[in-house]
Amino acid sequence: MRLQTLLQTPSMQHMRVIAGERGLKREISNIGMIESPDIADYLANGQFLITNGYPFVNTTTDPLTLIKAMHNANCAGLGFKDHRYVDHLPKKVLELANELAFPIIITPGDELISETMRKMLSIILKSQTNELSRIVKANQTLADLLLKDPTNTTVLNKCSELIHHPLFLMDSHFRVVSASQDLPMTRNTLTDFLRNQTDIDYFNLNTRVILPYQANDLTIMPLFSAYKENKAFVGVVDLDPANSTDQMLTQVVLNTLSFVNGRVDMLNESAFRNQSGFYLNVMDGGISNDLVNKTLKARNIDPSTKFHCATILVTTNHQALLSNHLLEQVQQLTLWFIKEYQASVIVFSLKQQLVLLINDQQNAQHFLTALVQFIQPKLDRQARLIAGYSYSTLPLTELATTYNEAAEALALSKNSPHAVTIYRPKYVKELISLIPQNEARSFVERVLGGLVSGVSANEQLNLLTTLYGYFYYHQNIAEVAGHLDIHRNTVIYRLKKIEKMLTLNLDDPEQTQTLEMAVLLWHNQQSQK
Repeated sequence: MRLQTLLQTPSMQHMRVIAGERGLKREISNIGMIESPDIADYLANGQFLITNGYPFVNTTTDPLTLIKAMHNANCAGLGFKDHRYVDHLPKKVLELANELAFPIIITPGDELISETMRKMLSIILKSQTNELSRIVKANQTLADLLLKDPTNTTVLNKCSELIHHPLFLMDSHFRVVSASQDLPMTRNTLTDFLRNQTDIDYFNLNTRVILPYQANDLTIMPLFSAYKENKAFVGVVDLDPANSTDQMLTQVVLNTLSFVNGRVDMLNESAFRNQSGFYLNVMDGGISNDLVNKTLKARNIDPSTKFHCATILVTTNHQALLSNHLLEQVQQLTLWFIKEYQASVIVFSLKQQLVLLINDQQNAQHFLTALVQFIQPKLDRQARLIAGYSYSTLPLTELATTYNEAAEALALSKNSPHAVTIYRPKYVKELISLIPQNEARSFVERVLGGLVSGVSANEQLNLLTTLYGYFYYHQNIAEVAGHLDIHRNTVIYRLKKIEKMLTLNLDDPEQTQTLEMAVLLWHNQQSQK
């Protein structure tokens, strides 16, 4: 209890304050008596010392030194018995007490010091008993309330009623999401102040801070959370840090709101798993397009919206399978980042990857680069975060297509110095290189084998080179002749010879298509040699 409260009780009305009146709000928790000159070595927080003044008369104790020591130890005050050995304290002692706001009190001269101490202790014990009863009752009230699964506002109103201070609840982004009805400011203005007008690093805030706001002091405290990246905060308006009862009641409130926050974490995790299951079924084709569109509408997503698909993965040099802790860390950091910047991104998990669906109105490269730059410094040094995303933007009913592109881009990221890779659509040459060599060789021999018999290797090479140029330059004879540095009649002659040797007509689209494919495969084989 406060010294001021103790002095206001009827049995203490004969005491009078002669110095340090500004310090009457100090907490008093125990009473002691000066019995030895080395009392300064045994001072305790909240202690009130009483003396008859004798130690100061024989100069065994210097009052100035003792007052400084008691102030530094956060003692409650010093009491002198009236009309004993010290009738009038020196002026410099009173001046020091006033300067330090350290109370000096005169106790009744006609009463034994032991009796004065007994009365004071009795009042303190009664106050502590009442405080303890209040705390126990508050704890029981909140425990009973939690069994009813109340809303955040209901819990905050009850907590505010119990501790006599307005309260507000913030998410991990310092946005005020709920408040007690007696909050003296609006949630929006408070959110703007906390997020935009303070320099607090709320992502890494792990201890309480006190902020002045308008005419109030705001005490901000982090709540316990199962996930470091998803902690929440509670704010208390005008909490007295010196009031022990307020502090203990606040701890009860913290425990209650931490429980509520933990329950929200579990619900969010369950919702995330359900969401992952839905999109995995969409990707596997296990849900009809009509049902997909209906579900999307229920989630306020326009079925016609197009998305990039991206996959992010953590790689390490040592572990084939990553720890659950590392995967959860990346998941929570990703969700925090998306919510912090209110990005139009949907997230679900697939084995040891996270899959992101990025609205095509958003720059996917910019978003993924910023995400990797945010997460990477927070991971173990041996872990590397990489991402790949689709070139195509398609509705969610085409998720399988965009995911395959993202997965292929992710595979390229593993061996790339760049953390983020976009899927690059393959050109004809790249597609041809994917055909197994034995099948390509067999196809070339079947289609172009007629050019071998009856001609030299040099003649064969001239014919095939001319045929490749014929297709490369879109059947433009003059372009082919210029590229090969031969007369156009030579080109025509070679093409006629090819038609005769292969028994085909270059004016036939179907035959030409087959021949062009064979020539491209032949040219690819020559390039590989």
